[in-house]
Amino acid sequence: MRGRMLKREGYYAESYKPRLPLSGYGVAIVLDSVHPEFKKGDLVWGVTGWEEYSLITATKGLSKIQHTDVPLSYYTGILG
Repeated sequence: MRGRMLKREGYYAESYKPRLPLSGYGVAIVLDSVHPEFKKGDLVWGVTGWEEYSLITATKGLSKIQHTDVPLSYYTGILG
């Protein structure tokens, strides 16, 4: 995260942009979807905006959560 706060050319991740939400690994619930693999109510994890609601258009790296018998926070750590 610290590296993304600096302007660096060739860094593995894009720098954060002023006045835009931060992004990183998170867990989310699908509220609406036109993607065939994700439907309303699905739990997913992957790179999301750290905000109340996110519009996620690129599903590469986004995964459905299959095992809900563990705390969802585990998906941003040991299970992610």
